[in-house]
Amino acid sequence: MVLQKKVIEYKKDVIQSIIESVQIKSIEEPPLPGKPFGHGPAKALSYFLKLGESMGFKVKNFDNYAGHIDYGNGDEIVGILGHVDVVPEGEGWDHDPYGGDIIDGKIYGRGTTDNKGPMITCLYAMKALKESGIKINKKIRMILGANEETGWEGIENYFNVYKMPQPDLAFTPDADFPLIFAEKGILRLSLKKKIRGIKNISLTGGTVVNSVPETATLKIPLMLLDSKYNIMNFHLKFNYNKNYKIDLEFSKDFLTIISHGKSCHAMSPQDGYNAISALFCFLNKIYICDDEFKSVLRFFQERIKMEYDGTSLGVNCSDEDSGGLTLNIGTTFLEDEILNFLIDIRYPVTISSKNISNKITWSAKKYGIDLEIIEDKKPLHVSKDSFLVTTLMNCYKDITGDIDAIPLATGGGTYARAVKNGVAFGALLKGQEDNMHQINEYLEVDKIDTWLKIYAEAIYRLAK
Repeated sequence: MVLQKKVIEYKKDVIQSIIESVQIKSIEEPPLPGKPFGHGPAKALSYFLKLGESMGFKVKNFDNYAGHIDYGNGDEIVGILGHVDVVPEGEGWDHDPYGGDIIDGKIYGRGTTDNKGPMITCLYAMKALKESGIKINKKIRMILGANEETGWEGIENYFNVYKMPQPDLAFTPDADFPLIFAEKGILRLSLKKKIRGIKNISLTGGTVVNSVPETATLKIPLMLLDSKYNIMNFHLKFNYNKNYKIDLEFSKDFLTIISHGKSCHAMSPQDGYNAISALFCFLNKIYICDDEFKSVLRFFQERIKMEYDGTSLGVNCSDEDSGGLTLNIGTTFLEDEILNFLIDIRYPVTISSKNISNKITWSAKKYGIDLEIIEDKKPLHVSKDSFLVTTLMNCYKDITGDIDAIPLATGGGTYARAVKNGVAFGALLKGQEDNMHQINEYLEVDKIDTWLKIYAEAIYRLAK
C-alpha cells in the first residue's frame, strides 16, 4: 500500500516527462560523429539518462548506442528493457506528432505508447520504490536501446560489444498486458529484380519495413503505357472499390500514380492497407511495354495480391501457441535499374524460417527475382510456469482484478528476445487502442494510474 500510494504521487511528473520526451524527434538518421543513429536518438537517450540521474540513480551512456539506469546493489539483475527511438510520423496527423499536446484527456505524439510513455512510467516506478525505502535484494537496471525500430544495433552492441551482463530476468513494456510469453520469429527479406534499359522511371513506397506502407508512388513515361483514355476508364472502375485509393497525375510525357493505404504495425498487417500491394494491383490492369517490369507485375498478381498471410506464396502456416504467419511488403524503391522490395514476415514459434525462405526463393526465381535474407530474429517462447511469467501475471491480476487473464502470443518483436529470460509485459491495457506506428498515436492520461501501479508492484516483486 505504501508503494502504491507513493507511485501515484508522481503522475503529474510522468505526464510532463512523457511530453518532453515526445518532443524529441528520435527517428534514426545518417550517423554523425559520436551519434551512430543521428542526432534525434542520441538526444532522446541523453534525456532519459539525465532524468534517471536527477532521481539519484547511476547512469551510463554507451557511446549513444544504448544506456542504462541502475538502482540497488544486488548480485542478480532485474532488467527493464525499452527503446528511445520511434518510427517516422507519416502523413495525415491531426495534431503535431512531436508536440505532446493534451487534447480531450489524450497525450498525442509519436512515442507516447511506443515506447517512451511506458519507459518513463517504469522509471518513475523505480523512483517510487527508491523513495519508499522498501528493501530489495537485486539490482534494478533499466536498459535503453537507441534503434529498436530499425535494426537493434544499439542493444546488440550493449551486450556483445560492450560486454554488459545479461539480466537474470527481465521485461519490456513494449506490447500488451497481461503478458506476452511467445513472440513469433521475424524474417526480413529483400527481393530484387534487374530492370535493364528502362529509363526515366521512379518508384518509391513505404518508409520502414516493419510498418504497412501508407503511400507508394510510380512515375512512368507515357510512351510505356496503354492509351490515356483506357487508363482513365480503368482508374474510375478501380477506385469504385472503396478499399482502394489511387490518384493519377498526367503531365506532358509522364504519368504519376499515387497509391494511398493505411499504416499500422507489420505484426498485424490485416489492420492496415498496403499501398504498395494496391499500386501493383492497379498496374496489373494497365498495359506496360516492358517485359522485365511486367514479370514483377505477374509476381505480384500471382504470388502477393493483397494477401497478408503468404497463402499464394505457399508459406501460410500457424501453430497453437502463436497463431498464423503474417507477411508485409514494407518498402520498395528503384535504384540503378534494380527494383527492390523489403518484406517483413512474422512466423510461428514452431516453424522453421529456412522452409519459409526456401519456398519464397523458389517462387521468386520463376519470375527472375532474387532473394536475400536481411535478418532472421528467432522466436521467443518462455514457459508459462516460469517464475518470471507467474510473478508478473499475478501482479497484473492483483492490480487490475482481471483474474481470468492468460498469457498471450504476438507477432511483435520486442527487446524481450534480446535477453535470455525476458518477456513483454504491457503496456497496452485491455480495451486500450493499439495505435503504435499509426498516425495520431496517443496515450490516454487516465491509463497512467494503472500503469504506475502495475509497474511499481512488478518491479518490487521481481527484485525483493
